[in-house]
This record gives sequence, structure tokens and C-alpha cells, in this order.
Amino acid sequence: MTDLLLRRAHHAVAPMQRREVDAAIEFVDGDPVLGVVVRMHLDRARASGATGGLWTVRRRSTRTPARTGDDLEGVIFTGANLWPLLREGDSTLVADVARTVRTRVRRPAAIVGRRASVAAMWSSLERAWAPARLVRDRQLSMALDGPARASDPHEGAPALEPVRLADERDYDDLLPACAHMFRSEVGYDPLAFGRAAYEARLKSLIASRWSYVQYGQVAGERRIVFKAEVGALGGEVAQIQGVWVHPSARGHGIARASLPHVSAMVQRDLAPTVSLYVNDFNAAAVSAYRAMGMREVGELQTVMF
Repeated sequence: MTDLLLRRAHHAVAPMQRREVDAAIEFVDGDPVLGVVVRMHLDRARASGATGGLWTVRRRSTRTPARTGDDLEGVIFTGANLWPLLREGDSTLVADVARTVRTRVRRPAAIVGRRASVAAMWSSLERAWAPARLVRDRQLSMALDGPARASDPHEGAPALEPVRLADERDYDDLLPACAHMFRSEVGYDPLAFGRAAYEARLKSLIASRWSYVQYGQVAGERRIVFKAEVGALGGEVAQIQGVWVHPSARGHGIARASLPHVSAMVQRDLAPTVSLYVNDFNAAAVSAYRAMGMREVGELQTVMF
């Protein structure tokens, strides 16, 4: 797989070489929030020298570029999900990448990236990879660079303990909470399909100190009421995922009150910029994120299989 994968296209797509990692990081840092997942894998590649799953997209030209990254038009990570980060405004770029992906990449669990790029790519890939199980057409990419605005839960909210890092003692309570969130968002039960990998992922998040929990009283029992995780960390950006409130405790402003505490711990321990993405139709979540001071920095689209 060291050969260039497109011979008659405007762009050459090829597995990344170690010498290209620094230029790829510079490219991705042009959009550090949306590119955080790709940047995370680039950081690992720079540390280890292993570039598996990373691809470069270069503009074809008869002229030798002045610098290694001058002809770089995109960086892609292929793993469980496909994350394309492509320069915008060139329709041939997406078409060339889609052609390579269709022939050389196994269909992933999802394609995630800039809305315009993913929509165009899916249009090219749909015939080969259909059907999609679910398309999240418009997701807001949001970020927070400074302190979050704090708020209190609404009157009548359950009694709550402080938000804190999860540890291994929380695992038995946290697993069903995470699985419930996953079923609601992704549409299938991770404990019925791929349980071992899902459990390993959760244990890794806890061990990495990337998992946050808040206990409270629900129906007279002590349960996890709120939880969230850091799903990606790259450069100076941490991406929060898996924000969840116990169904019996919803409607009390708990996420709006608790997420600022998570953000403060993430900014203290991991990265100065906190980000996340949210479905545009989830009005309650969007309102909560805006209330804590997050700003919209772009739009994504996710195609799930």
C-alpha cells in the first residue's frame, strides 16, 4: 500500500509516511476543533512512528512543492470510523477521495466530518456502501476556550453529589449508563453487539482519567445521574462525548449545571479548548451548551452503517 492510489485523478491519495506527519499536523491545525480526532492520531504517530490508518491527499502537479506540505489538500484517518479532513471548495478533491475510499477502504461504522465534504462523499459512495443505517444530516461543532458559565439545577432536581472523575469502582454503574446513551444516539445495543470492545473502551477511558460521573438520588436509590467522557484529545483541544442524564432526572437543568464542572476539569488537566458536537434537532442540549458559553464553530455530518 505504498503506491499512489489514484493514477488519473487530480489528487493523489496514499498511506501517510513518517516524514509527512509534521506537515499533516500543520494542515489539521487549520481547523483544530473539527480536526481533533485526526490530530489525536497524528500525535500518536509522531510519538510512535506508526502511521497506520492515516492517509494524505495531495494535489497532482508537475512542479515540486517548495515545502513538504505545500501540495497537501487533505488528511484522512480510517479506523472504526472514517474521518476525512479536506480542503474546502474543490469538487474534484472529494470525488477523487471517494473513488479511493470506495476501492481501498473497508466500509467503516460511520463517516464523520465537515458537513459539505461528507455529504458530497456519501453521494459518491452511496451506491457502493448503501444502505446507511442512519444519517445525522446537521450536527453543530461547538467549542469553549475560557471558563464555562456556571448555573444551578432547577428547583425540584434530585440531590446531587459533586461531579468527579470516574474510577474502577464506578464501572458497574457506569456501563449501563453508557450503553443507554449509546442506544439512544447510535441506535443499537453495544452490549449485544461488540460487547467486549465496548467494555474495553470504557475501561480505557476510566484508566485514562477521561470519564466523569455525578451520583444522585433517583427513586430513593443512589445512581449515576450525569456522566460524560473525553472521546478525543489532540493538540490543545479535548472533545467531550457521551453527555447523558438519567431519564428520571431530566428536565431539571442537570446537564447545564454539571457540564461546566467537567469542562473546568478538562481544561485544568487535559487541554485549554473543550469541544463537542451535537445534533441540531436536540434543542435542549444546544441550549445548554450555549448557556455555558460554547460557540458554534462549524457543521458536521455523520453517516452510520
